[in-house]
Amino acid sequence: MPDPQRTAYLPPRAARARKLILRTQLGLPWLLAASLFALVILVAGTLFLVRGGRPGAPWVRVAAVAAVPDGMVAEVPGPDGLVVVVDRRRGQLLAFVGVPGPCPVAAAAAGFARPCQGEAWGADGSARRPGTPALRRVPAQLARGDLYVDPRAARRPEPAG
Repeated sequence: MPDPQRTAYLPPRAARARKLILRTQLGLPWLLAASLFALVILVAGTLFLVRGGRPGAPWVRVAAVAAVPDGMVAEVPGPDGLVVVVDRRRGQLLAFVGVPGPCPVAAAAAGFARPCQGEAWGADGSARRPGTPALRRVPAQLARGDLYVDPRAARRPEPAG
């Protein structure tokens, strides 16, 4: 016979099934704890849905994916008055930050060029001509139809020697 002082016991026949028999109501603390956990789950789910898979800080949206077609190179406005050169050739997504110019950066062989100023860069963003500021590679990702870059790595490029 179970002890009357206990609030729960495990009868011998229920031991195999691991069924706990409760002899009293759980009370208000259990109800409040269950409600609190339900609220936490609801808030977390809402935040997840509102954010919609987009990266949070420090990532910054720079363009829609439609502005940078697959297999192409495009220049889009970037953070802090710089431009982001996006290379989607060879099945990759590469992003470089550079100083703006009078004409956009375009694909040139395996690298990049700004023909109106005679500037050229290699595939890694290194300057091919003296006096041309290097392009600095920055982390990039696509999320929900938008292109995001991490501006922490986008410090203003220094002119090459």
